[in-house]
Amino acid sequence: EATGPYALELLYFLLDSARHMEVALLNPRHVRDYGRSLGRRVKTDRVDAEVIARFIQSVPPRRWTPPPVEIRELQSLMRRRAQLVAGKLAARNRLHSIGRKVPGEGDEALASVRREIAFLDGELKHIEKALTSLLRRSVVLTKAEALLRTVPGIGRVVALTILAEVPFIASFGRAREVAAFAGVTPSLQESGTSVRRRGRLSKDGSSALRTQLYMAALNVARRDNPLRGGYEAFMKRGKPKMVALGATMHRLLRIAYGVLKHETPFTEAFAK
Repeated sequence: EATGPYALELLYFLLDSARHMEVALLNPRHVRDYGRSLGRRVKTDRVDAEVIARFIQSVPPRRWTPPPVEIRELQSLMRRRAQLVAGKLAARNRLHSIGRKVPGEGDEALASVRREIAFLDGELKHIEKALTSLLRRSVVLTKAEALLRTVPGIGRVVALTILAEVPFIASFGRAREVAAFAGVTPSLQESGTSVRRRGRLSKDGSSALRTQLYMAALNVARRDNPLRGGYEAFMKRGKPKMVALGATMHRLLRIAYGVLKHETPFTEAFAK
């Protein structure tokens, strides 16, 4: 089961050529929900092992393949960048909060937060330099990033996040599989005639990817481009703004898959 860096360390250990093992990485929520469906309420190592064994018999998992070294480096850099951006936003909020106090009070605190922001800015510059260096060393990443940036709404950060969080995107059989992997597929909720509503995004996969796709969807919604019509069509049908943005996120990722799968820059044909 996925447990962050601990799971990855075990995966690489099991994949060592001397062991000749095949491994898969399971979503803990899927296993937990499966265990609940069996009526299991007790949680022990023995029970967990049995549930996992029965789960993979019922739902054969996708074989896990380690991403190339440059993808692993890209992923670590992009995740660190996201941490720094979040830290800077939190620091700026603290700066605003302290600054609203009585003039003359909290001067030292303000200076401390300003130094923190300056430090985070410096770290962000280091990360950006490392990303630029990585792209210069990798022809594959450079080509893929350039292709993704032809899609309306997708800039450098979104493109690199897609490549980092869905490392084998072009290996998926269908675009819908990529959308499901990333957690941007809607979960439809229907029951008889009384319950019939569109659920929220499934939110499996990477939250960092969904965050960047959301920003890309906002760009699509706010600017004149070939994809904006799809967003506006949802709004004209009376759909909530978040539903329209979620559908745009889904559409953007499917288009990104098509662009990379066929190694073709975006054209308006992708928007149809």
